[in-house]
Amino acid sequence: MSSEEIKKVLPIRVGSLKDLVRLAITYTSSGQSIFLLKFKESGKIIIGMLGLFRDYYKLYGLPVLYYHICNGEEEEKIRDANYIVVSTNDERIEYSKTPRPGISLPLVTLAEKPPIIPDLEVS
Repeated sequence: MSSEEIKKVLPIRVGSLKDLVRLAITYTSSGQSIFLLKFKESGKIIIGMLGLFRDYYKLYGLPVLYYHICNGEEEEKIRDANYIVVSTNDERIEYSKTPRPGISLPLVTLAEKPPIIPDLEVS
């Protein structure tokens, strides 16, 4: 199948990295394994999570990409991280090379943005 035939996901930009992490944690509480994607778009680091908006009208589901564009301070912290670690007693997030106590969400660094993700507005 050529990339022209592949349908693209619907991009949904979240308000903050904490919002994206909170969304990811709701998936982990249902027993699903979750990972976050890390890739670059127009020189900016994007953190995203693929999901499915189930039973969208007559469709079985609508594939979506929830994403956050990292700002300068976040970029510095997340650039070399392999995990986002969430403290279980508050909403504090840390960046780490290894899993730690709490909820560790893996960050998967992509060599390039896959063809299913459309161009994102990064301004």
